[in-house]
Amino acid sequence: MNLDFYKNIANKTPEEFKFFRDKVFPIVMKWEGGGKLHEVSSDRGGKTLWGLAYNFWKHLFTDFNDFKDTTLEEASYIAFVKFYLPIRADAMPYDTKLYYFDMAYNMGTSRAIKIMQQCAGVKDDGVIGMITLSKMKNVTEACLKAKRDSFYNNIVSANYKMNKFLKGWLNRSKSIYDYKY
Repeated sequence: MNLDFYKNIANKTPEEFKFFRDKVFPIVMKWEGGGKLHEVSSDRGGKTLWGLAYNFWKHLFTDFNDFKDTTLEEASYIAFVKFYLPIRADAMPYDTKLYYFDMAYNMGTSRAIKIMQQCAGVKDDGVIGMITLSKMKNVTEACLKAKRDSFYNNIVSANYKMNKFLKGWLNRSKSIYDYKY
């Protein structure tokens, strides 16, 4: 895998990337299985390593062996560029960055942005424009957690088969919320 593209982008904001790599990403990896290759039944992503699901990200790798050899550092570049920057976690209050990124890594960037927009009091269209950007500084971690937990409960209300994931989702939400860096 050639990470030059990702490294070049990360190097444009070296302090933010260092914060992400050293403070945010390692905490989220505790919930993503870290460097252990694993597969959860009923998960469309297939085999996962460092929170990267092969079925969704295989275009980044030359083959499955290349994927299996991914290091924590390599995964951190991908996660920074594909998740942290698109959700504009850099514009969030310091104490919300970890929680907000974890939402994006767990639920997807679009869902995380919409939840953040609800907390910011702007239209939840999933697009971070100038209005959203100007209100992001007002978002609290407590609001993100409440909306995230509600989202998980709504998933289970709509599909009882998803109940098997609820305890894990809520435990993760609480653990990340309780963590202070």
